[in-house]
Amino acid sequence: MTKIGNQPNPPDLDAAIRARILGRAHEINRDLIASLRIVDGDLGSGNHLAALGGIEGIERKVREMRSLLLLLR
Repeated sequence: MTKIGNQPNPPDLDAAIRARILGRAHEINRDLIASLRIVDGDLGSGNHLAALGGIEGIERKVREMRSLLLLLR
């Protein structure tokens, strides 16, 4: 039986994994930007409670994106 852990990944597999990670990070980034645009509108209209609701979960999304990008180091 061949041990996969001892063999380097083929370049095409590495590229596919990298593309997948970057794609997911890009999705998260788009979600963050959309959320912040909504929060900006809420703040502009003086609706601080809606803004608070809008930023709920943003920290988690940023941590997830950071974790993904750190995989590429």
